[in-house]
Amino acid sequence: MSRSPIAMIIALSATLFAAFTLNSGSSLQSSLLALRASSEGFAPIYTGIIMASYYSGFVGGIIWGASLVNRVGHIRTFAALASTGSAITLLHAVFVDPITWSLFRAMTGLCLSGLYLVVESWLNEQVDNNSRGAMMAAYMTVSLGGLALGQLMLNLSPISGFELFTLASVLLSLSLVPIALTRQPPPAAVSHERMKLRRLFKISPLGFVGAAGSGVFSGAIYGVGPVFAADLGLPTADIATFMFFVILGGMLLQWPIGRASDMVPRQYVLIGLLVGLIMTGLVPYLMPETVRNHLSFWGALLGVFTMPVYAISVAYVNDYLTPDDFVPASGALLIVYGGSAAFGPIVGSLFLDYFGPWGLPLLFSIVAFAMAVFATYRAGFGRRITLEEQGTFVAVPRTTPMVTELSPLGDEITADEESTAAQAATSDAAQNRDTSSSGGS
Repeated sequence: MSRSPIAMIIALSATLFAAFTLNSGSSLQSSLLALRASSEGFAPIYTGIIMASYYSGFVGGIIWGASLVNRVGHIRTFAALASTGSAITLLHAVFVDPITWSLFRAMTGLCLSGLYLVVESWLNEQVDNNSRGAMMAAYMTVSLGGLALGQLMLNLSPISGFELFTLASVLLSLSLVPIALTRQPPPAAVSHERMKLRRLFKISPLGFVGAAGSGVFSGAIYGVGPVFAADLGLPTADIATFMFFVILGGMLLQWPIGRASDMVPRQYVLIGLLVGLIMTGLVPYLMPETVRNHLSFWGALLGVFTMPVYAISVAYVNDYLTPDDFVPASGALLIVYGGSAAFGPIVGSLFLDYFGPWGLPLLFSIVAFAMAVFATYRAGFGRRITLEEQGTFVAVPRTTPMVTELSPLGDEITADEESTAAQAATSDAAQNRDTSSSGGS
């Protein structure tokens, strides 16, 4: 008998705790490194390269993570990557050097990508079709809550010391405890099938561009967003609050915006988000002192218009796919997202260096304008589907392709697999009858 969604979430609370500590530790470490690099006097371009290296490693984890898990198992993989990630976090405080930190960040991205894969595999193995929606909502809440809380932890100690590095390391280590002690059977082998990027672009040019643009936004926000706030003269406490509200804005309105995309064509919702981002990026040039005095509110608007872009793009691509292609396309979209996110901190740091603090909002406006022009062109001349043909929006984290199987989209995947199996069984039965008839005659 299947368990209720609430009972399922309670049963998997230990795994959700692992996800929470992972996100808290990685969020704290990201902002801490950006601020520390700036305070150490690293050139802006070096800060950008350091923060961009994380996404290079993250893409590597998406490509090779499944092979590692299938070769040595989920628990061993998690233990190895969590231990490595925890040790690397501490080493940042020992070797304060741009090149070394870049290598450390790439290794951190690789570790975290593999860790997310194990967590999502574990959740997906235990969830059933009746509880996918509740589990996905719980996982999104835990993940974004961890990211937001990690920003507030910047207030616990000066960024110039080693204490915050230690805290981030402890959080990564704590994520290992529930996985190592779990009594749940390990998941089955992880699929590592991916769609070719050329095919993905051919299926949905707008979805491809949307995922790429979302990567630039996220890379710039998480990579140099704290530096942008510091350049405005904000103390660490206000920087932490600013980043918290960026995440909170996207967290609170991602689902309502997604539901709106079920009621009107998604490309128009995407265009609306991009227009809103253009205006949000230009406001600091029109009212600089107002934005400076209400930076947290402006950051919340930034989150509202940037964070849903990836989920809307994924939903838009899925509207053109069969259920069998959901997971391979998800892997390809994440590679596009991660590859583009690696450019975000680099370009963002260059804009900050050349245009000053308000260069970052200018970057958002420029990228959003280019995307909006392309989206408008595709809305007028691209392939269209009706509202009835659109699938249901599902907010997905930008972690691993496994999250697509975990989400309610997995209902369609499972149903398609069951249908295929039923057809195969019917075919086999018919062949057996034919063989029996031939033998009898």
